[in-house]
Amino acid sequence: MSVKLQGADACKEAALKLLERTRRTRTDLQRRLKEKGFDAATVGEVLDRLAQVGLVDDVEFARAWLAGRWGRRPSGWRRLQQELRGKGVSQEDAERARDLLAERGGAPDEVQAAAKLAAQGRKRYARLDPRVQQQRLYALLARHGFGGDTIRRALELGDPLESGADS
Repeated sequence: MSVKLQGADACKEAALKLLERTRRTRTDLQRRLKEKGFDAATVGEVLDRLAQVGLVDDVEFARAWLAGRWGRRPSGWRRLQQELRGKGVSQEDAERARDLLAERGGAPDEVQAAAKLAAQGRKRYARLDPRVQQQRLYALLARHGFGGDTIRRALELGDPLESGADS
């Protein structure tokens, strides 16, 4: 029994050491602890205990990650979800994190973000035929993870001079 406790204690220490450097997802911690040679049952128990005290929280990880990521580069929700899935965050946790961010006023308007990216693309594609320019802008926004409806709305905002609208 003391061997198991030592294993659990060592596993907990290893997990805490990983967490002191940076926030991590449960999946990332699980993978890293298994790579260090801890058995799956011990890792599961330790991570459950750390989750109970709030040290392992995928929703909070995703909220913090989204808050930083949205500020750096305009991307659509689909791309952000994909990146979070790559980090081991479930779709449900990602959705809850997005909702938390929106409640706290930190979630940007996706249409405005897409419109900003489109404005940058318009400069790049200025010399192209307007139809080709629209196709390229649509493709650019799709590559950045924006959905079709968001892209259409952002492109409708377009260039204020082009549409005759006041900004």
